[in-house]
Amino acid sequence: MIVKRLMVAAALAVAAASPATASVTINLTGGSGTDGTDGNIRAFSSGGINVQASGFSYDGSTLERAWLGAFSGGLGVTNNNEGNGTSNNNHTTDNIGQQDFILLIFDQAVNIASATLTPYNISGDPDDNDARVSYANWAGLFTNSPTAVPLNSGVWAALNAVDWNVQGNMTSPYSTSLGSTGLYGNVWLIGASSPNLDYNDDGFKLKSITVNTAVPEPGTWAMMLLGFGAAGYSMRRSRRAQPRLAQLA
Repeated sequence: MIVKRLMVAAALAVAAASPATASVTINLTGGSGTDGTDGNIRAFSSGGINVQASGFSYDGSTLERAWLGAFSGGLGVTNNNEGNGTSNNNHTTDNIGQQDFILLIFDQAVNIASATLTPYNISGDPDDNDARVSYANWAGLFTNSPTAVPLNSGVWAALNAVDWNVQGNMTSPYSTSLGSTGLYGNVWLIGASSPNLDYNDDGFKLKSITVNTAVPEPGTWAMMLLGFGAAGYSMRRSRRAQPRLAQLA
């Protein structure tokens, strides 16, 4: 009975404690060409966190795979209506014609607290780097041998159900909070703003992300060790007492 109470107390301590966070910055740069085979996947890691990135684009309501390039300014998307991606910086993640975005699949649930959105002039009209952000939890997407997420996967509806826009500006490099406090998922979407409420053309490269992982507070670990240590001690005493009780019987 004592053992059970101690284990319940330790479990309650874990549940009651608010988690701390450990922050890791993941740089998303490289030296690729502006176009290639659509549906490619790029892998990055830092601080024990692994992420697989790929490019997609909405042509109206039709979802399409796109080329994800990695440049000194960050990740950019070239969709199938942008040729080789060299004209007017259209190898960026932009919302001219189609809605480009980057899909980030992690090997664990994380919170992306902020991102560096390197802005680019992408048209003769006023430009901006407002971003669309979303997240979801979806099992089975991260694999050791990366595979493209199917276009008919249910994860797209989950992402479209909770997306929001983040305001940018043309200061380079532009690091901004994603307004995601307390949100944890293993799938994240970062793309050009949609709907584009200010009507400025948005284009950027995703240079880095700052990722939080939830970890127990030090006090939580102490309570766990105390609770389970006491439980183990009580179990040992109980085992030692059993033969003596048998002899007295």
